[in-house]
Parts: sequence; structure tokens; C-alpha cells
Amino acid sequence: MTGALTIALVAGAVLGAAHLVSLWWSVALLRDGRTILGLGVQAPRFVALGLALALIARQGAGPLIGAAVAVLVTRALLLRRFERIA
Repeated sequence: MTGALTIALVAGAVLGAAHLVSLWWSVALLRDGRTILGLGVQAPRFVALGLALALIARQGAGPLIGAAVAVLVTRALLLRRFERIA
């Protein structure tokens, strides 16, 4: 069980980072007037996160909660980082 939780935490952190980086990219595309491409990035971003969390949920509640917490922690850390860049 501990191995699954550790893997879920790492996966959640990676998913959170990928999710936020793709959000930053899609906002940059929208800002630059590339609306279709910017909106096109949105759907795969949500689908990938949803599918990954659904697969993690098959391992049990502990790994799912761990992955979700890792996504949220990574989000908080990256938002601070992006705030300094912007």
C-alpha cells in the first residue's frame, strides 16, 4: 500500500505540473490571439488529468487522495512561481 501511495504522490505532482504548465501555455496562446489553438489545448488538458486520476482511483482511496493533494500542492507552488514571472 505504501508503494502505491508513493507512486500516486509522484504521479500527482507530475500531473499537477503538466496541468498548470499547459494552462499557462493556453493562456499565452489566447493572449497572443491564437484562440483556436488556445482553446484546443484546454480539452486534452482536462481529459488527461481526469483519466490519470481515474486510473489512480482504481488503486484505492488512499492513492487517489494522495494524488489529488499532490496536484493541489504542485498547483500552489507553481502559481507562486508563475506570479513572479508574470
